[in-house]
Amino acid sequence: MDSLKVGVLCGGRSSERAVSLRSGRAVAQGLKRAGFRVRRIDPKNPRQTRTLLRQIDLAFIALHGHGGEDGSIQKRLSALEIPYTGSGERGSRLAFHKVEAKKIFDRLKIPTPEWTVVNRKNWKRLAGFPAPFFVKPVADGSSIGVFLVEDFKRSAVKIIHALSCYGELLVERQIKGREFTVGILGRKTLPVIELRPKRSFYDYRSKYTRGMTDYLVPAPIPEAWRRRFQQLAGRVHRALGLRDLSRVDLVTDSKGRPYVLEANTIPGFTELSLLPKAAGEAGISFEGLCRRLVEMAWLREKRNGKA
Repeated sequence: MDSLKVGVLCGGRSSERAVSLRSGRAVAQGLKRAGFRVRRIDPKNPRQTRTLLRQIDLAFIALHGHGGEDGSIQKRLSALEIPYTGSGERGSRLAFHKVEAKKIFDRLKIPTPEWTVVNRKNWKRLAGFPAPFFVKPVADGSSIGVFLVEDFKRSAVKIIHALSCYGELLVERQIKGREFTVGILGRKTLPVIELRPKRSFYDYRSKYTRGMTDYLVPAPIPEAWRRRFQQLAGRVHRALGLRDLSRVDLVTDSKGRPYVLEANTIPGFTELSLLPKAAGEAGISFEGLCRRLVEMAWLREKRNGKA
């Protein structure tokens, strides 16, 4: 297996390109330390990408946002019969599209904050939605385009601008409480992490600027909470049909009841990223984490009789 040629897909054209490039660099270094032959591939150049994909045995997907987490690259790699890390096309698409994921949570009675969807025609009905609430793009990551509304009238211009950019928006009631995240690796649920952002909520700046958020690993919570959070993350992972890895974000209310915010199918792999922190707490080094993901993808391909 050490002779595998692994292509680390990173960059792309999404709004999360910069974060993806950082993840890709870190993953490439980790895979090299683990003994693999590695090449970074940036899908921003389609012609070059086609050539490079023919030269690899397996793809490690470190693409965030559109083109990476939305199922499109998974569909392309499947068509080319190139094994790849992470969830398949359908699971990726469901998790990335926040409204579709919310519908599944509601149907399976997975607790999630009250939500609705608005567009350019019906957005004024938000005047009756209980504030404070978050406004989010229906499909995007890294908290890009997310903002908090505490007063509808004062935020109307901002909402109109967001609609002009995205066309449709997810609106989600703010749960004021503690924030947590739970990583899953294969069939293993990783230690719970508590996030304490120094801004009003865990936004893009809080995620990717050193010192803007305190991470408590493992989270200082009762054992009963830990079990409940891990079980809930496992339910979400299975409900969306995910595989290999995911990171489920939660928030608790004043009574300690957890609510699922979203599932991330390709969590960040930067020096500040949460899944590597959780894996480290579980005794898994960064290169060990990268290696496990490659092994899972390769063994899946062998079971399917294609490797």
